[in-house]
Amino acid sequence: MPPRAAAAPRPPAAPANPWPAPWPTPWPRSVVVVGMPGAGKTSIGRRLANRLGLPFHDADVEIEAAAGLTVSEIFARYGEAHFRDGERRVIARLLSQGPIVLATGGGAYADPRTRQAVRESGAVSLWLRCPLPTLLRRVAGRDHRPMFVDADPVEVLTRLMERRHPHYAEADIVIACADESPETTTRRVLAALSEWQPPARLPVPLPGAAPRGYDIVTGEGLLRRAGGLLAPVLPTRRVAIVSDANVAALHGETLREGLAEAGIAVAAEVTVAPGEASKNMAEVGRVMDALLAAGIERRTAVIALGGGVVGDLAGFVAAITLRGLPFVQVPTTLLAQVDSSVGGKTGVNLAAGKNLAGAFHQPLMVLADTGTLATLPPRELRAGYAEVAKHGLLHGSFWDWCEAHGAEAVAGDPAALRHAVIESCRLKSAVVAEDEREETPDGGRALLNLGHTFGHALEAECGYGGALLHGEGVAIGLGLAAMLSARLGHCAYALPERVVAHLAACGLPARIHELNRRFSAATLLARMGRDKKVREGRLRFILLNRPGDAFVADDVPAETVLTLLRDEGCGP
Repeated sequence: MPPRAAAAPRPPAAPANPWPAPWPTPWPRSVVVVGMPGAGKTSIGRRLANRLGLPFHDADVEIEAAAGLTVSEIFARYGEAHFRDGERRVIARLLSQGPIVLATGGGAYADPRTRQAVRESGAVSLWLRCPLPTLLRRVAGRDHRPMFVDADPVEVLTRLMERRHPHYAEADIVIACADESPETTTRRVLAALSEWQPPARLPVPLPGAAPRGYDIVTGEGLLRRAGGLLAPVLPTRRVAIVSDANVAALHGETLREGLAEAGIAVAAEVTVAPGEASKNMAEVGRVMDALLAAGIERRTAVIALGGGVVGDLAGFVAAITLRGLPFVQVPTTLLAQVDSSVGGKTGVNLAAGKNLAGAFHQPLMVLADTGTLATLPPRELRAGYAEVAKHGLLHGSFWDWCEAHGAEAVAGDPAALRHAVIESCRLKSAVVAEDEREETPDGGRALLNLGHTFGHALEAECGYGGALLHGEGVAIGLGLAAMLSARLGHCAYALPERVVAHLAACGLPARIHELNRRFSAATLLARMGRDKKVREGRLRFILLNRPGDAFVADDVPAETVLTLLRDEGCGP
């Protein structure tokens, strides 16, 4: 038998793709690369376009082609203002043609109209942030650029970084670049794009002759980007932060760093003790004095960093200090993110009852970082969920989601919590837009008080010391409101059974007797009579026909309420 022929050598295996695609190409959005001269916008942009399956454009090249002049010649003949105006038009035109990767000139994103054009196009903006030594090495010999002609590169770059970095911080993604190969940087950019999720933006349009309103911005990691997100709406890049001691320790540094990235200075930081007991007039005066001592001015925005207590207190302080300061809500609890931060209600408690001193004062923005919810104690998370359940009962179809997924939310599932926050804000923002100051007599914003007439009375009786959290009071109030609705013949008795069972399954107190405290039915009814929702001396309850069908009732017999409370374990 003839000898077997030797096998032909196998060709070397193709190298593994260094950039595995976590998405289908082409990428569905434009990517706009911004940064200082020497950051690598063009070299990274070309590689990125190739990997994403998109066309690549260089804004400066497009401008020179359209003008028939170099950038230096345009600057010399017409000045920077003329150049920036043309640059903005070119960028807007390119982004209107479909998804592309666009490398911009260093000064493009520093122009507010260009930033707005990029945002409106739906593109993802990407800042390649390089340290000064790296930039110096890369711009060596760039004498053809107008900014470097007969100038010291260190002085030029330092000045430009101080001026432009606060604007670059408004980009969606920031990549800290070092002395590494373009391939390595591109790989890191691709990884960031694969993980990037745009924050949800819900507009809250408000009535009035002139356009008014603000956005509720929701997503993870927003505190790190607070400066870039807030800069477009702040009157000046100077703010004061009001927080409680626990939240300040957990999230204060992240917020300060996020603000500093965009060149926003913190003029004052004031902390209050955690808990409902801080919502009082004495604390209002102390916080006001601290802000004024720090030299705040009429255009200094107050940022409320914390839960509902901080938001209500800081918002009230902002409403009355210097006859009104701009105000930003940065809620860090579930209750605040889904309810109290939206709508402009601010206030503090008095001995007579909850939130009896207050004002309507709408924020410039609500910045809800759902990542902060991971730091909440389980009890706080469960208490916040009561407001989610309330929104479910008001919305109808959202109640079905609550029954199916509420347990996942109170267990801390990030996707469930994000959905709960977004849908709750969607409902509340729509209601606030229709009835900003709760002036619709038979519905509107008043419906958001479902469960609160009972809940506020229970809170007042417990003394605001933490024995009963606001959300826990609301949870019991939801059950009582459903029971009252059934007793009055408005809904089937199966509804209160469902409400109580769901709240109990989510770990909330659902019945008064679960508080292990003796209440007087007559005293609770008297508390309700001092509630700010009382009209012409008559109690107002929010009742249910079914999930998604709520209404205001001001003709409920007091004896029916007393009987219900006694049947639920209250004394005379």
